[in-house]
Amino acid sequence: MVDYSKWDSLDVSDDEERPRPHVSKFDTPQTVTIGRQEGAQTAPVAPVGDVDMEDADDDEPFETEDDAAEPGEDRREDVLQCRALAERALRNGDAAEGVRLLEKAMRLGGNSCPGVEELLQAARAQLAAATAAAPRSVAAKVDPQQNGGCVEDRYVWSQTKEAVEINLFVAPDTKSKDVQVHISESHLKIAASGQVLLEGDWEFKVCPEEDADWELVSCRGQRALRLLVRKAVMPGGLSVAVWWSRILKGEPSIDVQGIEGRQRDRDKSQEFQKAWGEAHAMFREAVKNRQPIPIDVGQ
Repeated sequence: MVDYSKWDSLDVSDDEERPRPHVSKFDTPQTVTIGRQEGAQTAPVAPVGDVDMEDADDDEPFETEDDAAEPGEDRREDVLQCRALAERALRNGDAAEGVRLLEKAMRLGGNSCPGVEELLQAARAQLAAATAAAPRSVAAKVDPQQNGGCVEDRYVWSQTKEAVEINLFVAPDTKSKDVQVHISESHLKIAASGQVLLEGDWEFKVCPEEDADWELVSCRGQRALRLLVRKAVMPGGLSVAVWWSRILKGEPSIDVQGIEGRQRDRDKSQEFQKAWGEAHAMFREAVKNRQPIPIDVGQ
């Protein structure tokens, strides 16, 4: 019979987590000695923050929860994450997002990290410049109001023959996880953090997607939710463009008579009718002036 009692003293378990190395932070540069011989190589080690090696391969910055730092709490790592995201937003031209992230970094204790406050001031100046230049830049780019309009500084919208786009202004600190978008063929509801921002019945029916096509963007120097929906096809397969005068029933409307695409369609229709009329008149004139041709059919 085998005596297993000798294994009782071993502190081994399959349920234990694998040990992971832990990297500590140094306040000043350090050196590492490799080997024990004289003249061994040394290599400087740059100061780094505490790192969990399980996540060491994921260098992508992430946004932390917006909780103010408690007295004595060290949240410098969270501040640096927000700063990295803000710098990327500023490089991409999204000054509003950069300001939002840097203001959050300051709430998390950004005063303890040199350069954050100065970067916030620069981002605010960039946002102010973008806002002031917005009316001039609209003419150089695609006009978000093309074939659409602006409704009481709440949203701007535009349309083509096939689709409708809405840019709904939201709070600067709005995040994707706070947004709820519900679309049916006849109804729209957009909410953020439990507050309804826009709701109503579509002016005409749309083709709702399984996953709504929306994203948070910068529009006219403000944070906005961009939503794109496809117009429903006319019954019977008719190739007819339906131009909307408003997004939702009960909302302010525009005059569709001045829509550029509608005018082009009208001009083409008039040209076609004119060409058809001329061709029909020529045909009737030819029939009128036709001379009978005698045919000998024999006896």
